[in-house]
Amino acid sequence: MDYIKKTTKDNRINILLLCKCNSNISNLIDFDVVREWAKTNDDINLIITSNLLCSPQEKESISKLFKGDNKYTKFGKINSAIIAACSPKLHEKTFRDIAEANNINMSRIHMANIREQCAWVTKDKEKATKKAIRLISASINRSKYANDLEKTTMKVLSDILIIGGGIVGIKTALTFSKADRKVYLVDKNISIGGAVIKTEEVAPNMECSPCLLAPLLSEVRDNSNIEVITNAELEDVTGFFGNFTVSVKKKARFIEDNCIGCEECFDACPEIVKNKFHFNLGDRKAIYTLFAGSVPPTAAIDKENCKHFIDNSCEACIDSCPFKSINFEQQDEDITLKVGSIVVATGMENFNPSQITELGYKQIENVYTTYEFERLASSNGPTNGKIVLKNGEPPQSVAVIHCAGSLTENGLPYCSRVCCTNSLKVGALLRAENSEIEAYNIHNDMVLNNPNEYKFFNKQKQTGTKFIHCTNLSSIKIEKGAANGKIQITGDGFSALNVDMAVLSTGLLPSEGIKELAEKLNINLDDNNFIEPDHALLHNTGTVLDGIYAAGCAVAPSNVPTSITQGQAVAGDILSKLIPGKEIELEIMTSFIDEEKCSGCKLCISVCPFKAVSYNEEKLISVINEAICHGCGTCTAACPGGASTAKHFTDKEIYAEIGGLLND
Repeated sequence: MDYIKKTTKDNRINILLLCKCNSNISNLIDFDVVREWAKTNDDINLIITSNLLCSPQEKESISKLFKGDNKYTKFGKINSAIIAACSPKLHEKTFRDIAEANNINMSRIHMANIREQCAWVTKDKEKATKKAIRLISASINRSKYANDLEKTTMKVLSDILIIGGGIVGIKTALTFSKADRKVYLVDKNISIGGAVIKTEEVAPNMECSPCLLAPLLSEVRDNSNIEVITNAELEDVTGFFGNFTVSVKKKARFIEDNCIGCEECFDACPEIVKNKFHFNLGDRKAIYTLFAGSVPPTAAIDKENCKHFIDNSCEACIDSCPFKSINFEQQDEDITLKVGSIVVATGMENFNPSQITELGYKQIENVYTTYEFERLASSNGPTNGKIVLKNGEPPQSVAVIHCAGSLTENGLPYCSRVCCTNSLKVGALLRAENSEIEAYNIHNDMVLNNPNEYKFFNKQKQTGTKFIHCTNLSSIKIEKGAANGKIQITGDGFSALNVDMAVLSTGLLPSEGIKELAEKLNINLDDNNFIEPDHALLHNTGTVLDGIYAAGCAVAPSNVPTSITQGQAVAGDILSKLIPGKEIELEIMTSFIDEEKCSGCKLCISVCPFKAVSYNEEKLISVINEAICHGCGTCTAACPGGASTAKHFTDKEIYAEIGGLLND
């Protein structure tokens, strides 16, 4: 039943809409008591009780009420509406949209959550009713000090930045390019390709890795919509979804872009250093490329090991280069990019098991990780695809230890989900060279994510890999054998095993430098330093900052097809939102600074997580760029002089709300 009271002095009305939410609220809150209390409140002119305010019929009624096209027309235009119903997260926007459609500013709509915060937290009807009255009172008090909020829009930028040039970054970039978007593909290495280019075959189908990547690399190289920026790292990011400004530092490679990677200079260079691309299992020169056919093809000079930079004693590469590409004077380059969205596809690192001394890694010869083993098996690896021992001889027996350093206190506390399938590759790669070789997999649980991986597992059993069950993988110990250079492996549940080579199946870590990158992007990491998704179920590829996405192993350990699919999901989401020419609505409830009150202490600049505050050197005050401001209120809370104010969350509004809450 509705209740009508006198009008206000300015012939405007304030209404209270009570929603029963069918019986979700009314069964646990006494609406008769609430209405009787509301009748005594001088700031309410009209009380309307509804069964379900969010229903189409009731929304139509509210629209007519706001428009004045109803039996309450004589009261004039509504000043504010207090809606006592469910959580504002569910329907505050619903009611604000109705208000705006009828020329009522969104700031005039206030919700009191009497369902989740009252009806659903206690079975005591009296207590729930009393709390509901206090919440409604708080909203009424707050509404008195509301100021109109103005919407502003800005045209979006449709260019995309992808950080990480592995297979996820490459495939995602190509997807964007086919939608005619400009893509900047930035990678910290001198060439793109990521982790997959370091492998020979991709399990479980054992597809040739170089064969998969080579056409993709060529497509990126020849694509006018994709600009590859390698040997570069992100320095700074400001802005918001649709309008990011990104600073990138491109390090000098001391070789001009006319280099085609012919490798003539390699033979001339006298300096030999360990090759990180081969996990230090092979060597390279101080002037180098990562692999044949790399993109870009331009070589790079390792400044730390080049004799020209060390003591100015060598210029052999200059004399040998047929294209005169060497430029020792080349400088680092600062690049500014304007993009609408950012995709993080920085990949992963292999866990280093050196700290687990029982596994003998780096202590005993011929103990490798699976990723090192794959470099030995790779045609572009240090041994040209020949799997050999330290003495150059091929192994006759190899054992793979599963979960090496995983699920332990002194290693990785989690399962990486992809290691078991990768471990199965070892036997397949060995038998491709020698069908008589003995291959063992020492395991406890086997994690196989789909029928195809299980089929691969069965195939390895049938073709010769022997699977040994260990009841406690932490008990495994690798030692030098008694004779013939063998390695002895012992552990719970199986007899001692003597082999020529041991391969440690280690888990995956986030890529090196992810903490620094996350800080620059202002996104969160989880407990294991992977990028934390916006929502684990509903928005797994989004981050806490709208417009910044993550895919592949940057989010969690994942295999190649899953990682690529995540990249495609990111591309689809961005393409649906960043439409050229489209305008996006900027944050409305931003903060602003009162010039008369600001003392120029700069505290707000230091605490702003979005870099929205700058210092005006002429006026000696801080200034907020409202286009960048997210309205978090951090600067307002930190300001010692009260110069910073958060729109819609002013001191007056908050104090009034608290006062209404405390009123009996």
